[in-house]
Amino acid sequence: MSLGKDLASIRKSQNLSLEDIQNAIKIPLTTLQSIENNSIFSDSGKNKTYVRSFVRSYAKVLKIDDDEIVQALDEVEEGTYSGSLIGDSAEEMTEAQFNLDPKDTLPSESPDQDQHPLQEPEPKPESTEPKKAPPAPEEDFINWADMGRKFTTVSKNSRVWVFVLILVIAGSLATTGYIFWNDIGSFFESETAETQQPTTSQPDQSAIPPAPVDSSAIVANNENELGETPANANEQTTTPDPIELDDTLTISVYAAYGQLEPIRVTSDLNWRTNPFWMEQGESYYFDFNDTLLVRGQYSRLLLMFNGHVIENPRQNYFNTAFNSIMITRDVLDQPRYLAPPPSEFPLSIGPPDSTVYRIRF
Repeated sequence: MSLGKDLASIRKSQNLSLEDIQNAIKIPLTTLQSIENNSIFSDSGKNKTYVRSFVRSYAKVLKIDDDEIVQALDEVEEGTYSGSLIGDSAEEMTEAQFNLDPKDTLPSESPDQDQHPLQEPEPKPESTEPKKAPPAPEEDFINWADMGRKFTTVSKNSRVWVFVLILVIAGSLATTGYIFWNDIGSFFESETAETQQPTTSQPDQSAIPPAPVDSSAIVANNENELGETPANANEQTTTPDPIELDDTLTISVYAAYGQLEPIRVTSDLNWRTNPFWMEQGESYYFDFNDTLLVRGQYSRLLLMFNGHVIENPRQNYFNTAFNSIMITRDVLDQPRYLAPPPSEFPLSIGPPDSTVYRIRF
């Protein structure tokens, strides 16, 4: 038995996918997979505090009592976990599946029958009473003469309605022709006049050479209409292609509005939290694969990726489980952050005075 497999079973019983869990607690998909396959508990490089926090957040989405998941985590660390998380519910499911109610037995069985299931039933003695023949079905009397009269009446009525419909259509066409007769006559008269009108010979336009086109006049005309000089026709504007996310991503923490004393950053490259004291105007690079945690003076800092400022990270990406801003790969995989860096810094505060790597994971 393993805690990860039990959590996966509970998740599937609630018709939840790993993506549903990831959307609810913003933990990377790879981390959730490592929980379910139990590899996160055997990874010596993982901080136990973060592992327990990951699992408790996962269990909270499944509506598991926090005391139960804490007890299960303690048993995993002691090596005594034996499926206590879903043990009771599994036994109830087994009993419900295999304990049949007497009303659910097969039609040939009875709850109080003592006969062995493999023993053939004893044949019942045949009754000596003569069998009664089944009653002959009663034949409905059909009055064929009356049915023939009905069909004859229906066919006569149908012919009458068809004749009336023809009269209505003919009357409508006659009325329409009478009303629009003058318009129809004038139309045919105009067609006849056009066909009888003599044609005059026209000079062969193909024999006249085309007049030369003054390109300078066209350019001048465009300048007068647009009020500006048109761009060179040979130049083609091209839009740079957006970047693609690498395996290792880099976030810039910028002390834009004051000193950071300190700022604490945790990367999933080693899951260690390091404090950094930064002067105003300084910017530090931090690498990560899927998750980066930032905790500190949120009103004094900016987070940047690919030259773009990440908008409202405290309001949009704060994770209460870690009490930190959580930047994941999904956050950065957006067109506005994958576009080429802007030519000028987008905020009036100005760009950092310097940007350096203070730590290499």
